[in-house]
Amino acid sequence: MEEPVTIVDREVLKVLSADTRMDILKILSEGSRTPSDIGKKLEKSDATIVEHLNTMVKAGLVKKIEQPGKKWVFYTLTERGRGIVSSKSRRLIVILSTSILAFAGGLFTLGQYTTQFGYLATNAAVEKAPLAGADKIVPTLFPAYLYISVVLFAIASISFIFYMYKKSKLKGERI
Repeated sequence: MEEPVTIVDREVLKVLSADTRMDILKILSEGSRTPSDIGKKLEKSDATIVEHLNTMVKAGLVKKIEQPGKKWVFYTLTERGRGIVSSKSRRLIVILSTSILAFAGGLFTLGQYTTQFGYLATNAAVEKAPLAGADKIVPTLFPAYLYISVVLFAIASISFIFYMYKKSKLKGERI
């Protein structure tokens, strides 16, 4: 059987930003549960669990099952919810996270490079017109920061392109 996959959008990321909601998804991946069952496993109040479940119902990750004449209300994962807990979706999230982290690292090291470049300009000015007591700043990792930032930007670009490719491929499989 093909594993369900969910394309992660802003709405889903907002819903899943709470650890409790991720824990609820994991519990519901084992089967339908009542809020009190989930609350006992997570050691949270029923009201808190119901609030989280209602948020996930609105996002389309969880479905509420009410049976006429029965007092128990069960919650189960929708196809979209099952896709979140599937390994394919987790891989896409890891790829996107890697891309974002590599880009941020590239920006940081590029900032370090430009800071070192500014120090070189200061050193050149000090050498031309030395000031009394001015210390020379000798950057030792000057070229390394540039190389590291280029590598990180390349990793970010490649992983983002790979993420977009996989995302479009998954959308094509669903149609």
